[in-house]
Amino acid sequence: MITMHPGEYLSEVYLEPLGMTQSDLAKRLQVDKSSVSRVISGKADLSAEMAVRLSNVFDLSAEAWMEMQATHSLMLARKSFAVVKLFRTQR
Repeated sequence: MITMHPGEYLSEVYLEPLGMTQSDLAKRLQVDKSSVSRVISGKADLSAEMAVRLSNVFDLSAEAWMEMQATHSLMLARKSFAVVKLFRTQR
């Protein structure tokens, strides 16, 4: 199960091996470079719209992109919850 942020996956699996820049990708996706940059840096979650755009450019379905985002988000939530649970059991 992939738990990395979709932006990290996008960078490692597609952009770097293809020698594609964020600007190149933004043009192909028809979005602002800042939108691509925020996703790749992990500062923004992947939206359904971006997942569809990515699926049109790369060989990965929109569902797979969204599943990757959901898996990553759940991992982060579980980590946060584990801290809260730990505080509750220490009382």
